[in-house]
Formats: sequence, structure tokens, C-alpha cells
Amino acid sequence: METELGRYYTSNKIGHFLVSQMNTQNAENILDLGCGVKCLSQAASCRWSNAEVITLDIDEIPSSNFLIHNNKHITSDALFYDLPDTLGVSEGAIDIAVCNPPFIRPNWKKDYEDIVASIGIDKYFSIKSCYNSEILFIAQIIRMLKSGGEAGVILPDNIFSAKRFRAMREYLISEHSIKKIIELPSKIFRKTEAKTHILIFNKEKTDDSSSIIELSKLDDIGNLSQPIFIKEQNGIERLDYSYHNLKIKKYRYDLKLDSIIKIKRGRLNSKQIKELTIPKIHTTDIKSFCKNYILSGDESLFNLPNKNYIIAEPGDILMSRVGRNFHKKIIIIEKGYAVVSDCLFVIKCKEKYREIIFNYFTSKIGQEHLIALSYGVTAKQISIEMIKNIKLEINND
Repeated sequence: METELGRYYTSNKIGHFLVSQMNTQNAENILDLGCGVKCLSQAASCRWSNAEVITLDIDEIPSSNFLIHNNKHITSDALFYDLPDTLGVSEGAIDIAVCNPPFIRPNWKKDYEDIVASIGIDKYFSIKSCYNSEILFIAQIIRMLKSGGEAGVILPDNIFSAKRFRAMREYLISEHSIKKIIELPSKIFRKTEAKTHILIFNKEKTDDSSSIIELSKLDDIGNLSQPIFIKEQNGIERLDYSYHNLKIKKYRYDLKLDSIIKIKRGRLNSKQIKELTIPKIHTTDIKSFCKNYILSGDESLFNLPNKNYIIAEPGDILMSRVGRNFHKKIIIIEKGYAVVSDCLFVIKCKEKYREIIFNYFTSKIGQEHLIALSYGVTAKQISIEMIKNIKLEINND
């Protein structure tokens, strides 16, 4: 696996699982852009055995390594506007597309504007402000699919959960028919814990205003959860199973955090906090939950000339905002003061709420909530806005 190129090669097992979730019964042709070791195209050729399989990758791939019936392989970059000519296939002529694109942000090319404009993404957002290889591969797939053609794509978590890709979700929901999204285990790719999802969609948009999207989750041993169904409109904000599964649980909502807390993020990055010679606290200093954490500094930190410092003091709740185990790093400061890094949130509230908030965040329900709200492919993160919108939940059971 070449992580420096953003490549996470699909296993044969996941490849066959992906194509099993698609609805198309008969196909004359299959396209696999960025095919890599061809696990997806091989799985697709097993299901649609009479179809021509067109594979493309930027690297040379010995054809003798991959015994796919009726396979035309092309060595080329997938992200040029003249892709139809490269493939020797007319735009809008493909029945099935499967893809696991590289998860990178390539150097900008003018072709990118032409690619997205050809399918109308530019009506939703400026591709220059929000682009990566995943969006561009999706755009190329949509260009090549015929009306009614179906795609199965493996994509990173950010596409489904991050705020900056909200407009991309709106485009997919408004212009096409998303059928299924399946959350995959975090360790399906060797040597990485990248969180990914399978997106299955149809190029043709239905006119049914009550259309729903099926969400499910595959666990570590290959069991698929019972699906949940959301209205398309509810998928614009988030499209990940974990988030929506949490929302449908029955809880009583008592307190919205925005009404009882003030929250700030530290301002010093990892390098700056490391170079600081005065009392400080960084996410790496917090190992687990703690109600009586002691800092080494005193009130004189408030007199420092640098006004960019955020100072933690007794009574503050500190929680990590980023990292694989960010949700496990939550403390209450009992004594002392310290400068806070930008990897931490500082939460201030009245004393009567302090333990209520801490106990909720460190409870099973609270931990599930933080994980479900977080986003990111490898290192997870959560925003101030997400924290402020949390309501303290008490299980009715």
C-alpha cells in the first residue's frame, strides 16, 4: 500500500461485498478508474461475467497478474477532461462503475473546472475552494455513466461527515439517487486505520420527493447491521450511519450545552507549545479521564504579555478536540494553571453543571455521542459548534 500516494488497496473480500450490494442485474460494460490491484474490477467481472471490463490506472500493471475476462486496461491519469477519448468510450455509455480512488489533494489543473462543470457540481460550490481526488473521481464516474447507470465507490469519512463537504453531499442527493451508504470497519486497509464508507448511487435522479437513503454498518467480523433509513434532506448535514443511528435512539433531552457553557480552543500549535518554557498542557499530557487534574502553573500566567495564550484554571473542563482517542481525553482542573495548546478545548461553566457535563462526556452514552459526531479519515476531530449543540441525554430506560 502506497500511503504517500493516498492509496489504500481494497481487499478481495470487500470488493465482492461491494458489488453484492449493487442492484444492477445486467451490464454490458464495467469501468474501474484508479483500479490499482483490480480487486473491485475482478469482483465486478465475477458478478457481471459477460461485461467488458475497462480498467485504468496511472501506473503500469502487468496484465498477466490479473485474469479478468474481456479486460481492456489503460495506463493513464484518470483526472483529465479528455477521459472518454483515453478510454475509447463515449461519455454517458457505462453501465457499472466501481472505484476506490486515492485519498489525496492533487496539484491543481485547469481540467478540474471543466470536469465538474460538465456534470453541474459548479452550481453547488467552487471546486477550487473544495477539491480532492475523491470528488474528481466521482465527477469522472458520473460523466461516464449512462442515465440509470450505477456506481459503487469507497470514499473517506470526510465526504460523508465533514462540514466542508456539505455542498458535495447536497449535489449528490439533489442530482442523483443515493441508494446505500455502508460504514466500513476502520482497519479494513492494511497499515492504516482510515475510516471509509461504501457509496452506492444511481446516476438517474428519481422524481419521488419521499426518497430515502439506506444506511448500515459492517463490523470487524463481516456482519452487516440492520439498516436504518433517512430522508434525503436529512443526509445533507451528515450521511454516516453512526451519526444517524445515535439520533434515532430514544432519549430525554434536558440541557443544551450552548446555554450553560463557554468554550474556547487553545491557540498554540504543537511546535509552539513544545517550545514554550512556562507551564503548558497539550493533548499528549492527558492519558485518560480525570476529575482532579493538577497543573503546575499559578495565576501569574494571566499577566504574560502574549495575549494569544488561552490559560486553563481551576474548575475548567479540558477535552481533546482531535486524535484517534480524542474522546477519552477529558479532565477537570482541580488546581493550578497552564497555557493550552490548540488541540484542546477549554470549557467553562457554573460549578453546579461541572460534574454533570464531565459525567455525561465520560459515560457510555456520552462517549458514543462524541464518536458519532466526530469526523475524519484517520485522526478524528470535533468542532466547537458540535460541542455547543450537544444536549445532555438521559436514557429513558
